[in-house]
Amino acid sequence: MQFYTDYLMVISPPENIIKEISRYKRASVNLIGHFEGMHSTACIIVTHQTCCKPFLVQPAILKMGIRLNTINPVELQISGFNFFSHGQTAKTIYAEIEITPNTENWFNLLKREMRIKAKNFVPHIAIVKNIPVTSFNKLWPNFENRELSETFTANSLTILHRETFVEYCEWKVYRELFFANRLAAF
Repeated sequence: MQFYTDYLMVISPPENIIKEISRYKRASVNLIGHFEGMHSTACIIVTHQTCCKPFLVQPAILKMGIRLNTINPVELQISGFNFFSHGQTAKTIYAEIEITPNTENWFNLLKREMRIKAKNFVPHIAIVKNIPVTSFNKLWPNFENRELSETFTANSLTILHRETFVEYCEWKVYRELFFANRLAAF
């Protein structure tokens, strides 16, 4: 019996993009060594909920699935690389999702239908997460002017779960919630 569960809600790109991001991660390991998330699967993290009681969350997820089924899928464009700064000590390099008025409206609708408040939400696919600035300075020149251009359709939200207080507990798929069956035209 699970007393507390963490939930991770993600949009997964197709296998060819997952493999491409994995290739960038492996190349980064060759330059800077091991880093957090080097073995994680490429995805866009929409929200991460921790220490949830499953008997409360699971009915809410079912209701959310009904609401998400009213949202049309959207075409997302990966357009190069960018980075986040975590203070002055660490940075994250990511594949950038191009933000157009269409995608901005779509993500706002998604957040509203999921009933989450995510201020400053930047859709992205993390490649090298939370590395020291010295490692970033060594690695960033390899990403800075490199082109990456891929398009994919976001047609579902994957919900992963794991027990909160179990050390080294792996994420497992809890449920896949599908959007409506046609592309959006905002």
